[in-house]
Amino acid sequence: MIEPERLASDLPELDRSDDPSGGAAAWALLAVGTTLIFGSLSAVIWAW
Repeated sequence: MIEPERLASDLPELDRSDDPSGGAAAWALLAVGTTLIFGSLSAVIWAW
């Protein structure tokens, strides 16, 4: 039989305020997304 504590994931949960690695992952995703959007808009404006 599978132990209940084995069912939990080791990945960070982004919605938990007490999980610093989850908060770091959320900020990293936000930074990467913003950079990609800004870079794409800059490339389109530059090419136009």
